[in-house]
This record gives sequence, structure tokens and C-alpha cells, in this order.
Amino acid sequence: MKFELPRRHRKSFEQITKNKIDYNFNKVESIEVLDLIKKQYLKSPVTFGSANGKKETLLELCIIVSNQIASEYKDCNVVFSKGVPEIKKVKS
Repeated sequence: MKFELPRRHRKSFEQITKNKIDYNFNKVESIEVLDLIKKQYLKSPVTFGSANGKKETLLELCIIVSNQIASEYKDCNVVFSKGVPEIKKVKS
């Protein structure tokens, strides 16, 4: 699957995943990409009072990627745990 991201997220996506935006990820790699983004989100400092901080941007990227994974693969659902999306496998 290829991720379709807004322009403002493409550079950070490529830096985190070390792959180009047009790389074709399989299911396991897609879930690993989501885990990498979540790790970066949890490590980033809290940005109080800023209009657009890194933590909020990474959370938005995490939500976009998890939504695309869930729509691409029907056996995956998105569940929010403390505001952070997680992929849960569903038996078909």
C-alpha cells in the first residue's frame, strides 16, 4: 500500500520511515511504520502554547496513517488508547 499524506507530513514521514513516500509497503511494514511514528510521538517533548508543535503534528500523522491502514486491510481496526491510535486485528 502507498500512503497518501498531506504535503506538510511528507518530509517527516520520509525521515521517520527512511523510505520514500511512493514506496509500496506491505501489511507488516505498514504496521511497523505506524509503530515508528508512535514511538516518535511518545518521545517528542510537550509543546504548550504553540500554534503548531511537533507532538501535535506527529499525532495527526499517526491518525492519518492508522486510518489508511484500517481502510486498506479489512482485518484491522483502529482503537484509540489514551488518544493514540492502535491497530487491532479482527478475526474474519
